[in-house]
Amino acid sequence: MKMVRNEPLKKHTSFRIGGPAEYFCAPTNIDELREALKFARENRLPVAILGMGTNLLALDNGFRGLVIKLGGGLNKVTVRGRVIHAGAGTLLPVLLNIAARRGLAGLEFLAGIPGTVGGAAAMNAGAWDGEIGRYVDRVRALDKNGDLKEIKKPGLRFGYRRSVLQKGKLIAAEVVLKLRKGSPGRIRKKILGFLEKRKLNQPLGSPNAGSIFKNPKGKFAGKLLEEAGFKGARVGDAQVSVKHANFILNLGEAKARDVIKLMTRMRGAVKRKFKVTLEPELKIMVQSIS
Repeated sequence: MKMVRNEPLKKHTSFRIGGPAEYFCAPTNIDELREALKFARENRLPVAILGMGTNLLALDNGFRGLVIKLGGGLNKVTVRGRVIHAGAGTLLPVLLNIAARRGLAGLEFLAGIPGTVGGAAAMNAGAWDGEIGRYVDRVRALDKNGDLKEIKKPGLRFGYRRSVLQKGKLIAAEVVLKLRKGSPGRIRKKILGFLEKRKLNQPLGSPNAGSIFKNPKGKFAGKLLEEAGFKGARVGDAQVSVKHANFILNLGEAKARDVIKLMTRMRGAVKRKFKVTLEPELKIMVQSIS
């Protein structure tokens, strides 16, 4: 397995922002993932896990330690009846295509979300009133010592945009999903419908990291931010989308510090105007397995 020094993280995030990782690798199977964790232990390096780098802000000074990229590796998918075993690095569009082809329904709401199965499970990704956690049966994950553990659904503690996998103690290697039978034609039609809704409502051109803030209970973060006057607000090359106020775009050379400054202003304005505290949905690469 190739270990790269000083790899620019902006090459691996949808925001196209981020300084160098001291060490970087992309394991393609569980054995290589164990090898990477062993390297980190032997060299006393903090570890950060990266999927496809969506919903993530890497800092301008990068990451001192080892960044392990699962997106594109660990992507084996097997189907047994209504159950799909998907490697954590499986891309969500690939998963949806396989499910549709096999006539397995339930995950159509994920259409247009560009992450990995492991990342989606960790954050309980969702849209249009659907959440992947409803369909996750169990997850196979490695701890920092490379020991494989199986966590059943109750132990994953799914909530709104959260799960136990976010605590940074475990690395998802495989996600097992239990779906329901459906018509391949109807499944594909629903997928296309969700893709069209996303195209109409969300900015799809400039680099971004998806929704910046979680929706407060009973409210929409984008609507609050729009009413607070943030559409088009800008710090450096970081700009709030004029199409959806809960998205920040990188217009070219945005820095992490620009995004953070803009987020701070957005959060403060909503707090002052509506007495609502917005919680970030965007993850900042500071946590690690050590």
